Amino acid sequence: MRVYQDRCLPRVFAIALFIASLLVCRGLAQAQFEEAGGQQLVRLINQERTSRGLPPLAVDQRLTQAARKHTELMAEHKALSHQFDGEPALEVRFADENLRSGQQAENVGLSKDVPSAHQGLMHSPAHRANILNSDYNVVGVAVLRSGDYVYVTEDFAHRLKAYSEPEADAVLQRAVENYATTHGMAAPVRKPQSQLRHMACDMALNDSLQSKKVADLPGVQAVAAWTTAAPGDLPGSTKKLLSHPMPSGYSLGACFAPSVSQLGGVYWVVMIVYW
Repeated sequence: MRVYQDRCLPRVFAIALFIASLLVCRGLAQAQFEEAGGQQLVRLINQERTSRGLPPLAVDQRLTQAARKHTELMAEHKALSHQFDGEPALEVRFADENLRSGQQAENVGLSKDVPSAHQGLMHSPAHRANILNSDYNVVGVAVLRSGDYVYVTEDFAHRLKAYSEPEADAVLQRAVENYATTHGMAAPVRKPQSQLRHMACDMALNDSLQSKKVADLPGVQAVAAWTTAAPGDLPGSTKKLLSHPMPSGYSLGACFAPSVSQLGGVYWVVMIVYW
């Protein structure tokens, strides 16, 4: 009896695997991505935009991949949702595809075909607002047919220029110098202070711009800390600080990192002005 079980278990297991593979293949045959449908949906989106004087959205394959993954989950769950149990938040899904974005949005739908899905989204104020939002510059769509219906996901984002940390640091320094010179002052002298980058990363880790360690550095007169998706854009508080001469110079540190409140990641920046 024991020998019979030892010999049959592998066979039973192999049969179970074979049946499971058939079921998976049947499911894949029933639910398939429609490339032409996705292209049609992008055209419809951009027709809506250009007819209103808005720039068309470029297709970003990273967004397309994010949209496909989410659409598969909708088909598996047989439900429309922006986030299923265990699925990351939207900005994290985009970041996981190595896309840095300042703004994100998503439309989902279920309909008989692509034109009716598009019309349904355009008749929904919130979905229509996403399609016609001038802040977005890229889109990724997925159309998955399951039986007589198509599941649709439209992922929108404002794609940011991707900088390495040294590049972002250089952009920040130029922004500081340009602001000073365009307001009639000499460009302030930047002093090296390698600790500031680590302190900026600690702020991201703590999800807080407050840091007593920065103010405790020797000779510090004032501190400015901020988060930004675009390092070349300075906040009003920093501009106010730069509106006064800095005869003793300044130091700057930046760290790109995610946090509890910035799941997709932003630049955490610290600037100090010396006495």
